[in-house]
Amino acid sequence: MKHAMATQAARVCALAALSLPFAGWATNGYFAHGYSVSQDAMGGAGTAMAEDALVAAINPANIVWLGDRLDINFSDFAPLRGFTASPRGSSAGNGIFTIDPGTQDSHRRRYYIPGVGYAHHIDDDSSWGIAMYGNGGLNTVYPGGTATFGQGVPLLQAQCEGSFGGGKKLSATDTFGLCGNGVATASVDLIQLFVVPTYARKFGDSFAIGISPIFAVQQFHALGLAAFAKFSNTPSNVSDNGYTRSFGGGFRVGAFFHPIRGVGIGASYQSRLQMTKFKRYSGLFAQKGEFDIPQSWNAGITFAPTHAQLLTFDFQRIYFHQVKSVGNDFNPNDFVNNCAFPRLFGSSAPSESCLGADGGPGFGWRNMSIYKFGYQFRYGDLKLRAGYSFARQPIPSDQVLFNILAPGVIERHITAGLAYQFTHALELEMAFAYMPDHKVTGKNPLSNSSANLVQLLAGGVLPGPQPGTANAFGPDPNDQDITLHMHQYQFTLGVGYRF
Repeated sequence: MKHAMATQAARVCALAALSLPFAGWATNGYFAHGYSVSQDAMGGAGTAMAEDALVAAINPANIVWLGDRLDINFSDFAPLRGFTASPRGSSAGNGIFTIDPGTQDSHRRRYYIPGVGYAHHIDDDSSWGIAMYGNGGLNTVYPGGTATFGQGVPLLQAQCEGSFGGGKKLSATDTFGLCGNGVATASVDLIQLFVVPTYARKFGDSFAIGISPIFAVQQFHALGLAAFAKFSNTPSNVSDNGYTRSFGGGFRVGAFFHPIRGVGIGASYQSRLQMTKFKRYSGLFAQKGEFDIPQSWNAGITFAPTHAQLLTFDFQRIYFHQVKSVGNDFNPNDFVNNCAFPRLFGSSAPSESCLGADGGPGFGWRNMSIYKFGYQFRYGDLKLRAGYSFARQPIPSDQVLFNILAPGVIERHITAGLAYQFTHALELEMAFAYMPDHKVTGKNPLSNSSANLVQLLAGGVLPGPQPGTANAFGPDPNDQDITLHMHQYQFTLGVGYRF
């Protein structure tokens, strides 16, 4: 009976996750700051705690301390994000690509996120469990805006619908067919869902280890980027191709140690999750559509100075830069000289500088280090919780152009929550998280060039970068400024049941 209930709960939550607007976690890059109600309320910390069965998401060793337990939670998540593009400088010359000035706020501001975890003891020293949870955050919808290609260049200039020029032409002419003539709305949508069975075993009363194979599925689509198809090694697989899925997996291992009374130490490592490629977007992402999930590790310590109080600290490290689709930098000089110009002048040869190539443009994300602090006070059947976390967001200021589509710039989380034990079996929990507004400003390096018209044309028709164009497309004072901004709210309700 217990096993049937857990299986049914996991099935219901998995179906709900794939049918609801499930993406939206742009908290620590596109990793969630926490996966259970207790983690959400305590700044995301929990590596050295055993409060609920979703602890398997960050340390599989800890389920061995739980007995038989089912946890289900549901979050209402509101990420508010967008960008502002400034005019070019007063001395600006020729441009390659300019987002026309203005502010765009992403639509789709509410997401409803389920999660489930189940733990069952096998004997006095071992347990098994299963959890379902997700990541996301590369999610934006910009329905307005316009863009200009070849600004100031008579033969090239064309104004197009959409923030990335994916729609029809708005100018009288578009000689080189630079407008996308597809969907104008610029949008990307990434969902990552994990199903994680777990086995844990303790050795004595102070040490435990756990292992979790991880089964992952991703879902992605992109709209409004058709204008960049001509700058891809696979032009038909850049934009407007509907949803596509990717499957794969890896593993997580964890350990917990209880050296002295009132102190717990935990650590966990998640491997890189090897995923099948996004075939419909093999011309957008590096390595022909590869989008693996990066490795990460976390460690934590918990200190209970009294029976009623609990202090906890976690450190997490995420290696975004190892996945080329996310970590490759956008190098404007390489892209323009070795991809854009050859394509505009008739070349169709594959290039390592174009979208979809192994070394092609990505989002340029850095690795992240996150520091998480949590506090819990127990008063009878009531638990009061609070937390705080901080990190340096992963987007460098010189990579803001492509990150309009993925403005994961949050750095701080302020959290609180409570739990109430209604009966020995039934516990209800809630958590609230506020992620204060953070902004990143940088240059659009394609909006102004130091090359004159003759040099621009020479760079396109003669082999190799020509004098005056090789480094003509980096950031300069007359480039337009782009400012990414984001703040978020999350409210989570959960129920825990001990069998």
